Amino acid sequence: MSSIPEIVKLLRENRFDDAISVVNETLRVAHAESPKKFSDLARDLVRWQGIFRNTTEAKASENYFRTVHNLLTELDGAESALTMTAADNLAGLLGSIDKTDEAITLREKVLAHLTGCHPKDEQRLTMVRSSLSILYQRTGRVDKLKDLYQDTKICEHLRTAQQYVQNQGGRVVWVGQPWSANCRTWVYFDVRLDCDQIIKSLGLADCIQIHDHRGTHDGSERGLVCTIHQDGIMGPHPDA
Repeated sequence: MSSIPEIVKLLRENRFDDAISVVNETLRVAHAESPKKFSDLARDLVRWQGIFRNTTEAKASENYFRTVHNLLTELDGAESALTMTAADNLAGLLGSIDKTDEAITLREKVLAHLTGCHPKDEQRLTMVRSSLSILYQRTGRVDKLKDLYQDTKICEHLRTAQQYVQNQGGRVVWVGQPWSANCRTWVYFDVRLDCDQIIKSLGLADCIQIHDHRGTHDGSERGLVCTIHQDGIMGPHPDA
């Protein structure tokens, strides 16, 4: 039986047809031998998501990602965690080669699966929502984007400010924890925020401060932060 390093070697050499043949045999043999051997092998296998130098290489890998997803669906069930990881990998590949409709369908299934899990994997949820947000924006699915971030769970000190920006036509495009320290839930909009005007118009509490970050490699942003809960609402920086 071929090992994972041998399979990964084939993948890194873009020998996808050879990898498909080996993966098909290896997974089926492991599945017949024991559930643990199968799950360990499959878990290692789906860790490989592919890093490609160009679209041509990415397109060449499509059948490989489809094969892994189909095999895990057959052997482990359509709703298993391993199958969902394979679906997420396939969706990522499809999104990169402009097969966005299918990528969206797969990612929506993954999101539904993660949302139903207890306890929830918040990090993965954030990543899948972020990926879906990009796909929705790319395809102009405004209603889908709105539903994706319907409940941001932002603190009470910023809730009215978030609603105010949304009422002015701002769309939420990302929600999560962008920084490792002094940061909980930050809501990002696709419009610049007039922070002084928002504070004045809504009479926001003293715990709300203006955050101004002129970044380089880590991006730039301007918005409002609650110093009690470390939540924030952000938009693009005016200088960006």
